[in-house]
Amino acid sequence: MSDLAEPLPEGQLPSDRVRDDHMVVHSLTAHGLVAADRHRWIESEKAGHDLGEGALRDWVRRHWKGYARARLMEHLYGWRCWGAFNVEDFGLLVRHSVEYHVPRKNLHEVGRILANGGENLDVITWAVAEGLDIDPILWLLDRIDINAKRHRLLTDHIEQFLPG
Repeated sequence: MSDLAEPLPEGQLPSDRVRDDHMVVHSLTAHGLVAADRHRWIESEKAGHDLGEGALRDWVRRHWKGYARARLMEHLYGWRCWGAFNVEDFGLLVRHSVEYHVPRKNLHEVGRILANGGENLDVITWAVAEGLDIDPILWLLDRIDINAKRHRLLTDHIEQFLPG
């Protein structure tokens, strides 16, 4: 884990694995379920009774996509490695080899747009508005391949692990 990443509230889980180089590869599903359970506890405390499975499903419906996108950004910036994403993409947005194609300031803006829920079209619209050479931006978007990653993070995936 990078010094830039805050420790996970739940710490390392048994489903996380440690590679030979001592890097922890976190399980997105397991940590997501812990976050959903935390949501259940908080919302149940507010309500004065256990909200059960409904609170878990509420978290998935309201927070899963944002949670997964935030973990993707951690992975792309090299702050924390998540097993749901390609290991080759770990730290992609801070690599000198990528900076060779796309200047650092543009990498930061692409990262900001994606972190805020933007999609490829949002990045392309920004690049065109800024008068940037679009080819390096398209190269980066192809490398990140946000659409394929979104497919892997569909809500149906996390719901398979909920009770009921």
